Amino acid sequence: MSQPKSKFISYLTQSVAGNSRKSSFKSYIEEDDNAPQDENDYLVSGGDDEVQESASKFFDVSQQPNLMPGERVIGEVDRVLKYAPYSAGKQGWSGVLCITNYKLGFLTADRSSYEMTGKRNRNKILGDDDIPLTCIDSIYHVASNGKRKKLTLGSRTSAKTETLEVHCKDFRIHKFGFKFTPKDENKRFVNMLVHHAFTTKDTLLFAYEYGRNNLLSGRQMMLECPQFDCILDWEEELRRCHADKTWRVTDVNIHFDLSQSLPKYFVVPSALMNTDLQKAAPHFKDRRIPVWCYTHINRNSLVRMSAMDISSDQTKFQQRNNKKDNKMLDAVKVASNQRNSPKVVVIEEECPSCQEVQESFTRLRKMCMSDTIEEFVDQDASWLTSLESSRWLLLVARCLKAAKDICEHVISGKRTVVIQEATGCDMSCLVSSLAQVLLDPHYRTMTGLQGLVEKEWVRAGHPFQKYLALVTPTESSLEQTPVFLLFLDCIWQLMQQFPTSFEFTETLLTTMWDSALIGIFDTFLFNNDHQRVSFSKNDNKNIRQFKLPSAWKWDFQFSSEDLSFFKNPLYLITHDEELRTSINDLRLLSRPGRVCQNSRNNSLRMVQENNVMGAGSAEMDPVRRDVLVPEESPQVLQLWRQCYLRWQSPAQILSGGTPTEYLQQCVMVEEIAQLQHKVKQLELTSNSDVKFRSKNNLIFGSQTNKSNLSELLNSTVLTSSFPFSPGPASKDQQYTFTPISAYIRHSTLDYDRYMDDD
Repeated sequence: MSQPKSKFISYLTQSVAGNSRKSSFKSYIEEDDNAPQDENDYLVSGGDDEVQESASKFFDVSQQPNLMPGERVIGEVDRVLKYAPYSAGKQGWSGVLCITNYKLGFLTADRSSYEMTGKRNRNKILGDDDIPLTCIDSIYHVASNGKRKKLTLGSRTSAKTETLEVHCKDFRIHKFGFKFTPKDENKRFVNMLVHHAFTTKDTLLFAYEYGRNNLLSGRQMMLECPQFDCILDWEEELRRCHADKTWRVTDVNIHFDLSQSLPKYFVVPSALMNTDLQKAAPHFKDRRIPVWCYTHINRNSLVRMSAMDISSDQTKFQQRNNKKDNKMLDAVKVASNQRNSPKVVVIEEECPSCQEVQESFTRLRKMCMSDTIEEFVDQDASWLTSLESSRWLLLVARCLKAAKDICEHVISGKRTVVIQEATGCDMSCLVSSLAQVLLDPHYRTMTGLQGLVEKEWVRAGHPFQKYLALVTPTESSLEQTPVFLLFLDCIWQLMQQFPTSFEFTETLLTTMWDSALIGIFDTFLFNNDHQRVSFSKNDNKNIRQFKLPSAWKWDFQFSSEDLSFFKNPLYLITHDEELRTSINDLRLLSRPGRVCQNSRNNSLRMVQENNVMGAGSAEMDPVRRDVLVPEESPQVLQLWRQCYLRWQSPAQILSGGTPTEYLQQCVMVEEIAQLQHKVKQLELTSNSDVKFRSKNNLIFGSQTNKSNLSELLNSTVLTSSFPFSPGPASKDQQYTFTPISAYIRHSTLDYDRYMDDD
């Protein structure tokens, strides 16, 4: 019997000679209708007996998913084809598709499908082909006639699915072929996926089973950043801001009697007693009274509150409400030691609404998602028009301007600012956080940013579960309102304007967004602390209370090698005293007639201060020192390519893009550090005084396992989407791929220090 022509290639075992590849196993998708439909009929005729035997046993290989505590397999279907992106369904892998109560996973015996080139940032809890159910945005059923149908909440399909499309919230598209799957198994599996992908109750989330079955030790829960779930964290933050004399931590809401939207502990003016807070709470929407956020060194503060709750009998209570409002604001004025009343900023007048964010994000997602070359070409032809019509960058600009104006009130206007919003937990989270990043360099560190998210988002009751559509009780709740993503985008824009002012990289920001969609982290799983406590107590049922891991426990997800990509080398070189001093000394020595005295505050320090408010008077006015003043014009803002376009391989730059700059900066910092260490060694009078150089946590400076680092440097190729997407498949031999190890080979660093002998 003659073999049909291959239109789908799955590389089970391959031999590569020069620039050609020979496939030893092939399966076919689009054949003649009269062609046999058994996978054993698609073996390469006339091939080696060993290859024939290997291929015939392909579907018989038992594949077991890696399961987390509390995770169980709900259903699976074999003989599934996973299509490679942008391959028009002609390349991919064969295997088993399974559903657990946590994820949709694809398992294959085709080990060559796990190409080691290109993709790093490998997650410890999720495989390359795993999709958390909370990350699924939409599911499409494609019939044999090509008709495409979106499967929504509660819907079922009775027809056989030829192709299953899974669109994810991180803008990734997965396609699976079901041609070899029996019709009954096909329908049962697809309906099962739709049922479990759209969870209608939070107690049906996998996090519930995971928390009950996974006992986290105290060490596993320890974090470097404060979580603000206890009085001590709030008191420490007050002391850091020098605000502990006029503001205090209250426990009036410890049982959520005051407000279910506020945390157990928060900060209020010291002049207010708990009874005052209880009397005032009913007059604010969701009982969100004015609470402290931050105090600048000039003693002006940021405060947040919801709008006044006007009852139906407005004329009767209007006067009383005004009195309560004035009393609370008067207490804020006293705490700020000011004569003028606080400046009240109504957030709805300055920022986009949640509805605008939702609509803009929908358009942004549409323009950044494609899975065929034809779709990509069509999007590319109208890219600038689509970007403008999405209005996403305009929303970013409005948020930056609102935060900048608030900083101006605090610094130049010398007034405390009260941020008022109808709900008190939506856009006010973004603006308050962004203003603090502009005002205080502490929040530009990795620990500071994480603590800021805890304080202004998690504890302040931002509805992550609702806005990320982690639980979808109704069809309308499937739409996302990613206010948090908009905040991360604003931070990314600041990093482009002030590249030396942030300790972390854009990879950290992108990973934060991914972590919000994983669905097991306490940080991003709930709408408020009241729901968080009720969830862990199982609504007071007689079951052991549990805790979920924090997203900030990064080693829970990543290796130390991958975590090194979170660190910004430009921040290190401008903020590490020893490195900065050494560079300044060299600069001064290179100038005729100059000596290296008092160089610590010269050169790099002045370059850094040119980025802040009042650069000319930065040394004289400590209030303005280190305050960032961004440019919010849309002409300056850019699209965040790493986050939004990382899965579009046709848009990736091979061996180029910002990752090349980043890695070269890492090499530069390590070269400087090594030279500095050698100079110190030469200056010491005895070998016994030789000190080990400090760890800088960059990829070329981290004290990691040599074998793991060698594998990373040699196997990881560079694209503009590094370290996330692998880029074009390595079968494209016409392209030249650059491994990270090339950056060491062409530097003064010791190549053998990073590479295994073998």
